[in-house]
Amino acid sequence: MSILIAEDNIAQRAYLRELLEREFAACKPILEAADGETVVKLALAERPQLCVLDIQMPGLSGVKAAKAVWKGFPEARIIFWTQFPHEIYINEIRKIVRSVQPPPAYGFIDKNNPESRFLRFVAAVLEDGADMIDPNFKDAFTQPLLTDFEAEALYYLALGLSNWAIARKCHLSLRGVESRLTTLYEKLLTTDAEGTPDEGYDKLAFNIRTRAYFEALRRGLINQDELGKASVELEKWLEKDRKKFVS
Repeated sequence: MSILIAEDNIAQRAYLRELLEREFAACKPILEAADGETVVKLALAERPQLCVLDIQMPGLSGVKAAKAVWKGFPEARIIFWTQFPHEIYINEIRKIVRSVQPPPAYGFIDKNNPESRFLRFVAAVLEDGADMIDPNFKDAFTQPLLTDFEAEALYYLALGLSNWAIARKCHLSLRGVESRLTTLYEKLLTTDAEGTPDEGYDKLAFNIRTRAYFEALRRGLINQDELGKASVELEKWLEKDRKKFVS
């Protein structure tokens, strides 16, 4: 019964190894990975009883690595151990878990928790197959799920794309983009003045795209790391699409 730990920070990886070897001595060997690609290879080859994954790693994130692991090894039990408990990752994890049948056992915990709580999480997921969510993020796990388009569209809004460009990027009609963005705004801005005496004023006073962007930032549905990756990918697409448009 082995455990796989994935962490690109050498000191934190060593700490995890020492802790798990001491507290879960029966779980051997302790496998290690420093990036998402190695996680997937080791997990599918060795089929460890538990994976403890950092989220932000070089190459594949811990979330994307988990998706690949669960695709080939749906029985895997995974704990996401992270310094970046942003809602963007929580939203993606929830969608992935729903897609796996039967639903896998998993945990989500901030690295800043005391060691004793982390060990309780490991025991519950590893030994009992229970789902364990950090109490500080319970609310984030109950928010309306964003679709793939909605999660992606937040980055397009942040990077300044027009509805016309989003339609081209996502192979949708302009009306289709407008409809989907309206649904996104409704999910993000649940405290809007719609249906109140302030509705008319607020429609004139606020830019809804900017408000949606701000709310996404506040909740952690957008972060600098993922925005940087999205910007690089978007530039590649824009270069190709400009040529296509001109021709």
